[in-house]
Amino acid sequence: MYTPMTMISSSSFSSFLLLVSALALSRCVVSSFQIHATPQYAASHLFRTTSSSSSSSSSSKLHSVAADSHTSAGLVSLDRTAPRQVEYFQEYAVNYGGVQPENGFCLQSTVIDEQEEWYATTAEGAPEGSRVLWVPQGMILSSRTIANEFTGYVEQALFAVQENYPHLVPQFYLFLKVLMEYELGDESPYGPWLAALPRKWNTAVAMDDFCLSCLPPYLLGVCKEERYQYAIFKQAVQDFEYVSSSAKENDELLKFAYNVVMTRSFASPQSTDDYKIVPVADMVNHGHPGNTVLMYDDEDNCSVVLQKDVAPGEPLTMSYGNPNNPSRLLSKYGFLHEAPATFCKMVISKPSEELVQVGYDPERMLYDTATGEIAPEVWDVLLYSRLERKPQLQHIKEAFYQAHMKGDTETKGAIHQQFQQDTCSALRRHVDHILIEVHELTVKMNAYDSSKHPRLPLLRKHHAMVTSTFQKVREYLTSISTN
Repeated sequence: MYTPMTMISSSSFSSFLLLVSALALSRCVVSSFQIHATPQYAASHLFRTTSSSSSSSSSSKLHSVAADSHTSAGLVSLDRTAPRQVEYFQEYAVNYGGVQPENGFCLQSTVIDEQEEWYATTAEGAPEGSRVLWVPQGMILSSRTIANEFTGYVEQALFAVQENYPHLVPQFYLFLKVLMEYELGDESPYGPWLAALPRKWNTAVAMDDFCLSCLPPYLLGVCKEERYQYAIFKQAVQDFEYVSSSAKENDELLKFAYNVVMTRSFASPQSTDDYKIVPVADMVNHGHPGNTVLMYDDEDNCSVVLQKDVAPGEPLTMSYGNPNNPSRLLSKYGFLHEAPATFCKMVISKPSEELVQVGYDPERMLYDTATGEIAPEVWDVLLYSRLERKPQLQHIKEAFYQAHMKGDTETKGAIHQQFQQDTCSALRRHVDHILIEVHELTVKMNAYDSSKHPRLPLLRKHHAMVTSTFQKVREYLTSISTN
């Protein structure tokens, strides 16, 4: 558990100063994370300069570290069993990074599924609007800053990302930055931060082939997309000469960097093309709705501000995304969010423009996880998709579409009533199919040792949530069919 600086004993604080002094004096000088590096490491450290003309200065010249013989002392261990050095990192960030905790902000550890997890909290509690953490601009990783500094050096590597996922270009810049800082080992001012990050990931990129074979179609599709994004990043970095060839061949390291960026970077409120990682603040976990928000001032310093009153010891949270899509949260972030509603998992490939207008959007097609009730969009889309496949009913399809576009709920209701038995039967078949499929996948998982496939416990929880929800939906369908 992080101890606020006012509570650190004199002996432990002296020991800490000795450790950090040795680190700071090794080969670079750290001052609020603004770096004055030796020439051979200017490639990485140039990004922390504050001058707008730094890219043209002598200290901004990129020097390749791609020689096969390149090694760095003190590389962060990527072993899954390596302990996270969270306490050391936050003390380092406060004393040498300029980070300012307020209102008793601290990091606590807990055990979830036999794994140590860290979360941010405030020991004192604080009212809505209070700032609990301030992180200076010089410590923040900004994709826009990195892009400006990389101009002229990264264009070839960017091609594959721009061709396939142009919206992920900001994250790719951060990906390169994490790799370069990792290779600097204990010469990087971000070394303590990297050592505090997870080594155990449950994301799609971290899953093995067996885990993937245990996923139902919708979740499998989402995970495959995430893994393809990683494959593009891996392909693109091969054309960036300022990462060593050994790093480019290290799949474990590349996955680590990818997971760090994808789980800890968020778009800046001022610009959606600038993604930022804010060390220390990145320890605030997901919650929906969250009780904190990240705010930036005119100098791009970051504050973590409470959106509501928080009690002492209450976890600090922020929303990472739509809680009704547990598949995407699991795929990208590696955790299961049990929300009040969840996707119906009705996937329609190449939906018509009219079907989208009627309401086909996976994020709106929901089942209530507690009651099994079904969102109106599910009924609309299911009925319209069935009418689309029946030429003899095109006049009814057109009437339904026009009623929907005009907000004519009476006509829509009459058509729904006419086809209620048909749509209920179709939805029941869909629900039964998912239940059978998830049951078979669960049986498959239970036959294997979780110690060899450490992500299976999480997948079992996901499958149990899907099973519980779809059983309630089936009961709900039965109730409305008999009325």
